[in-house]
Amino acid sequence: MSRPPAEWDSQGTHGPGEAQTEVQTRWASDTLISIRDIRELLSLGRTAAYELTHRPGFPEPVKLSPRCYRWWTSEVLAFTADMRLRNTPSRRSREAGRAAHRPASPDDPAPLRITGTMRVARSGKAS
Repeated sequence: MSRPPAEWDSQGTHGPGEAQTEVQTRWASDTLISIRDIRELLSLGRTAAYELTHRPGFPEPVKLSPRCYRWWTSEVLAFTADMRLRNTPSRRSREAGRAAHRPASPDDPAPLRITGTMRVARSGKAS
């Protein structure tokens, strides 16, 4: 879209020296993206993308018509960046993960072992 709806226009006209409103600046610098663009941006399937748009905290869509919704690119990118920050493991949990993969020391208890008898697997149907 290249122009905001008429209801978002300010009362006066804008000359070269006059300041623009926040909405007009946004229309000039940000873009609206469709659900297809969100799918491509985040590598999601159709169902996952629709579920994401209904999550709490996901940006509200801009309703262009009864069946046409778009989202501001900057808001979607900010939401995904925030999601990634919340899902990034903290330093403490990363250190705990490293400790789980370090070689065992002599003081550590012996690992658990599976005991019992083993059966030979059948090979195909018997004739």
